[in-house]
Amino acid sequence: MRRTSIKPKRIYELAQEYLSDNKIIVSHPYGGRPRDYDDALIITIACIQNLHQFSFREALEFCEDIFPELPTLSTYHYRLSKISSKVARGFVAYLGKKIQSQKSLSRGISFFITDGTGFSFHDLYPMKFHRGLEIRKIKAHVKAAVLAGVFGKKRRFIISANTGPPYTGDTTLARPLIKNLEPSRGYLIGDKGFDSHEIMALGLDRGLKPAIAVNQGRLHQNINDPLRLRSKKNADNPRIYKKRTLVEGLFGNIKQKLSSHVRIFRLNIAETFVLLRFALFNMSVLVSLENQEIIWRWFSNSPPNN
Repeated sequence: MRRTSIKPKRIYELAQEYLSDNKIIVSHPYGGRPRDYDDALIITIACIQNLHQFSFREALEFCEDIFPELPTLSTYHYRLSKISSKVARGFVAYLGKKIQSQKSLSRGISFFITDGTGFSFHDLYPMKFHRGLEIRKIKAHVKAAVLAGVFGKKRRFIISANTGPPYTGDTTLARPLIKNLEPSRGYLIGDKGFDSHEIMALGLDRGLKPAIAVNQGRLHQNINDPLRLRSKKNADNPRIYKKRTLVEGLFGNIKQKLSSHVRIFRLNIAETFVLLRFALFNMSVLVSLENQEIIWRWFSNSPPNN
């Protein structure tokens, strides 16, 4: 992920396209503060804030030379608080669809990987000094799950993402991601945290072969469920299951470039910011694919059309 490849004007264009194509109005036109600034601008500033790890004030100061009119600090924070995580989830999925429409993905996606992670917010807690049940007392983090797609050998992007409050179950977050997936072909890969008959059945219903690892506790029992046996067989195949490391690398890439901590004190805004970080990762993939197509047009050996 190259942060310098994501330009503010391109973020604004994509935000406008998403809101326009889906006919989304983030904040109600009646009541509250007047909507003097379009919702795409607010989303763009929030993306820039996450991209460069700015404070609210620093993000607005950075955007002064890019956009002619900007909201005040209080207005920006108020408008940002009205952006629901549902809108941010839709933005991630919208960018995922744009990636899938590129010619580079003409062969389709071969592997679908689901996994979960966490982002801290509010204060930075010294979690390394906590043990056992003490960690359960630390509630200032956002739980996130993604459904990633793999194309080519190692290229990956985020098809959809979901967030929830602290300690939300992985299967709870992943269930709607798989359920809303368009029918496809390939493997659905997940670690033992997704060892759920429902998750496997949802993937199979979408046309995906389950390759979800079986919980170690079940290995001491007789596994009679045919679907779980089929999933275990696929997960035991190194050629298939090793692809799961790609989503772990995806999380590592995002946290390394954009930080694993969200400098926000409110859970709802923290969830939005986590989702926007996933959106920024998709933007970097989309920009890379678009540049590849431009270069291909410039240097194509095919004869010109008469």
